[in-house]
Parts: sequence; C-alpha cells; structure tokens
Amino acid sequence: MGETAQAYLSTEEERRMGEAFMRSVRRSVHIITDPEIDDYIQTLGYRLASYGASKEREFSFFIVDSPVINAFAGPGGHIGIYSGLILITESESELASVVAHEIAHVTQRHIARAIEAASRTNLPMTAALLAALILSTQDAQMGTAALAATTAGSIQRQINFTRANEKEADRIGIQILADADFDPRRMPLFFDRMRRASLGPENPQFEFLRTHPVTTSRIADTRNRAEQFPRGTYEESLNYALIKARLRVLAEKNPQRSKAYFAARMEKEAPRPSPAARYGYALALLKTGDYGKAFELTSQLARQDPDRIAYQIHLARIKLAAGHADEALAIFRDNLALYPNNRSLTLLYANALIQTGNPSQATRVLRNYKRERKQASPLYYSLLAQAENDSGNEIAAHQALAEYYDLVGQTASAISQLKIALKDVEQDSLRHAQIKARLKVLKEQLRQEEEDH
Repeated sequence: MGETAQAYLSTEEERRMGEAFMRSVRRSVHIITDPEIDDYIQTLGYRLASYGASKEREFSFFIVDSPVINAFAGPGGHIGIYSGLILITESESELASVVAHEIAHVTQRHIARAIEAASRTNLPMTAALLAALILSTQDAQMGTAALAATTAGSIQRQINFTRANEKEADRIGIQILADADFDPRRMPLFFDRMRRASLGPENPQFEFLRTHPVTTSRIADTRNRAEQFPRGTYEESLNYALIKARLRVLAEKNPQRSKAYFAARMEKEAPRPSPAARYGYALALLKTGDYGKAFELTSQLARQDPDRIAYQIHLARIKLAAGHADEALAIFRDNLALYPNNRSLTLLYANALIQTGNPSQATRVLRNYKRERKQASPLYYSLLAQAENDSGNEIAAHQALAEYYDLVGQTASAISQLKIALKDVEQDSLRHAQIKARLKVLKEQLRQEEEDH
C-alpha cells in the first residue's frame, strides 16, 4: 500500500515535511515537555510501531496539553495525542488502540496518498497547511487564521481522511494492538464509549469523532475483527496509571482540588488504595507544599517497588523543593548509575544541577547524553543553553538556543542567535565554519517560510 505515494513524495521529502510540520505545531499549541510523560508516550508508541512498521521508518510521539479528546498523525511519522484523550481512557489498551490507529495512518502513507492528487508545492507550505488543518480541530479561529495564509481550499478537501482510510487504519491498527500484546477488544469498547458519551448537545471536546467519524457500522466492524483474536489475560501497565495521575495533577490549576480528588479516591479504594491513587496524592501534596507527608508517602511506595523510576524522581523533586539539594542530587546520581542515559533522569538531574549552581556539571551531563542519542528535544537545548550561559560559555549558549528556536518554529530567532555567536568566534576556525554552514541552512529555511506567507 502507498507505493504510488512513494513515487510522488519520497520518504526523505516526507521526513523534511515532518520537521517543518513539527515547527508549525510547536508554534501553535503547548506540547507537554515533562520528561516522565514524554518518556511514557514514546515508549508506548515505539512498542506499537515496532509491530507495524519497517525499521527504516522513524516515529515521534508527543502529547498536546489540551482537554480536547483527539489524536492525529502528521507527515514524517509525527503522532500527537491530546492529554484529554489520555485522561478519558480507562485502560492502557484503550490508549494503545488510538496510537495504533494513528501509526497505521502513517505506515499506509495516507497523508502522502491524499496530497498526491494536489498540485505539487514546496514542502514547508504543505507542512504548514497540514498543521493548520489539524490544529483547527482544537481551535477553529486558530485554524481559520492559519489557513487564510495559504491557498488551502482545494487541498483541505483532499487531505481529510476518507472512510476507506479510517477503515484501513482500524484494520491494521487492531492487528498491531494484538501483536504488541494489548487487548484488541478495547478498540471497539473505547469507540463505543466515546460515541455514547458524545450523544446529545454537541461537545467540542470530542473532536476525535469529527476527525475520525465513529459510526455504529465501524464499531461493529472493529468488534468483529477483535473477536477473531483469542481471548487472553492482559496485564495493565502501572506506568500508564502513574502517568494518568501525573497528567491529572499537572492539568489541574488548583492543587487543592487535586489533593481532594486523590484523597477521595484513596478513601474509596480503602483499605488498600492503588499505587496510582497514592502516587497522585503524593504529587498533589508536593504541589500544596506539604513536603513531609509527600516524602513519607512516596518513600512507602519506593520501598514496595524500589525499581520504579517515577517514585525515585518524585523523592528527588520533594527534596529539591524542600531545600535539601545535596540529597536530591544524590538520588539522581544513584539512579543514573543504575539506569545510564535514562532520558527523564538525565534531563531532570541536569535541571537540578542548574538550579543548585552546578552549571558546568550540568553541561557535561547533557553533552554526554547527546553523544549517546542522535536526536534531542527542545527541552534538551533549553537546558543546555542555560547551563552553557551560566558556565560563561556564551558562544555555546547562543548555538544551543538557536537549535531550541529552530525546533519550536522560530527560525528568525534561531538565525539571530547564530549571528551573535558568529561575532565572537575566531574567523577561519572550525567553529566559525560550522556556524556559517548552519546559518546558511536556517536562512534558506526562513526564505521558504516567508514565501509561503
């Protein structure tokens, strides 16, 4: 499937379009950068993708901070899940069913196949258009404004997923779900629950039903497919429950409400409240400044499950907030010795080092991490820029900040940072040549972006 799309839009072109797409998305919405939450969705996504794609295809998963219940697949394997959708799921298999569905859209190259019939245009323009159309499901005014800047009318009709594409994504997604040892029967259950919950007055939160219409026949089809798989016992991931608790606390602006919610949940689950309820309560306690109770509760969880990184990170966070920096840093160091280059531990440790006046050590930690991992996130470059600046390495700080601005779609700002760096670099040096080469790439990128508007 998708062979004609490959002839029209090569994998390399789609990759570059995906990078431009993500710059547009990051300019327009708030993406959750919390390392623990990001690690979870990446781990879940890659587990599913390993059963549904060739090794050559790259994927990236991220969470949009919004109560909207939706998900989308962009070019280049970039898949976005709204936090509202995660919070409404009742099991990890339900969440996995949505992610698997979006992975199937990517592997079948539905976007490439949809724009194949459109007139060929430059990649940044198409990427910006795709981002505008997808993001309009969250905010109609934002989408309309973005579309007004492009000649989108004819292409919009062509890139909307067809019913055939949705059926194909369901069929392949449910196979991915089963192969990855998730419960395939959770896909029709989740679709049906969303359909019933959205009945009555129009609810803008259920955008998934507008962008991925769930009909009774579609539910019946997925249910029939699910019944073809043998019934089994599916163990729910504790990490899924912990991340849901963390998302709920982060989404609630009033920490007292979070505290009351998890206190009530613990009481309901008494005499043996679940780890997720206790963890959520400990998160809320930290937010309300009750460090003693938060540490006591989290310590109990850690003693019962000492290898759970989430508990270790929370212990370090509590110590840091309470002003016990040395103890917090020791927790991070001890756990990094057990789990070298763990993304959450590394980034949070580097942040703690910066906060406690150890920027040079933070720089070493971050640069060692980058040598092991080819790709880096905006958060990584933001921390690196701060660590380099605090260490007095201004040129390196400007370079890191340029990479941060590039990833979040602020190309002009990225260029400005490199121009500042270039002034202080010795001419004819290797670093001078490297900065000039990067400037050339960014200037061409900016030129294409300006042409689109």
